Amino acid sequence: MAVLGVSSQLGVPLVLALSKAGHQVSGISRATTARAPCDIHVYDPDTHKFKPPLAGVTAIISLAPLPNIPDVLDIATALHATRIIAFGSTGVFSKETSTSDIERRFVRDQLNAERLLARNSQERQINWTLFRPTMIYGADADQNVTFISNVIRKCGFFPIPIGANGLRQPVHVNDLATACVAAIDRPATFNRAYNLGGGETIRYSEMVRRISRAAGRRSIILPVPRFLYRWIVGLLKFLPGLDYIRVEMIDRMFVDLIADNTQAHDDFGFQPHPFQPERVVRLE
Repeated sequence: MAVLGVSSQLGVPLVLALSKAGHQVSGISRATTARAPCDIHVYDPDTHKFKPPLAGVTAIISLAPLPNIPDVLDIATALHATRIIAFGSTGVFSKETSTSDIERRFVRDQLNAERLLARNSQERQINWTLFRPTMIYGADADQNVTFISNVIRKCGFFPIPIGANGLRQPVHVNDLATACVAAIDRPATFNRAYNLGGGETIRYSEMVRRISRAAGRRSIILPVPRFLYRWIVGLLKFLPGLDYIRVEMIDRMFVDLIADNTQAHDDFGFQPHPFQPERVVRLE
């Protein structure tokens, strides 16, 4: 078993879950600096070789951004692997009608990568599975729950646009790792895509309250008029480390962003936990 993207927020939970299930796990990276609780093998795309050498891998789980799927398929071919699990995003649906060029490009790149995964895997006789998670949390490294928690810790409150009560379904990194373990050898999951959400659907405001309690603060939510919120966010994106923030994110606070786990439950027993922001997996 090989894992690409071991330094991502899902890397450590996945390696630990696979090892606990009895799998021998190797990490694959393009840099020797990658850190994970397993041996790291550096892949050279020019020679299609690994350092140190790697063989006997039948399955690959890719945590790399989905547009990197050509490289993942090349690695699978070099290892003669016959199984791939890759991760995309439910953002292909929620950002489909976005007014942001960046977000529309994200959707286009994701969909192209999804089609490439399906087409090229079939050509190479590789059984693929695609997971599209909702809001991922639990490793203190995401741009949603962790961002809200950091704001609350620093400011003692979190502003929300008035009326922003879209439904959310955050999914914990451990539940996604468990999903990989359950699906890897399950033929019912071959050549299929699944949207994966957490085990609880809650309003945006309730999500913020729980994050506040987990941070050890009173649940102070500051209602802000939508036009003013957009103006504030427009300024925040120019601050260091916040360039990913866009005003289009505000509009999605009013929209339900959830997933139906029925098919995943039927095919590989997916049973995620309810939202528990206090459950944090340390990556180091």
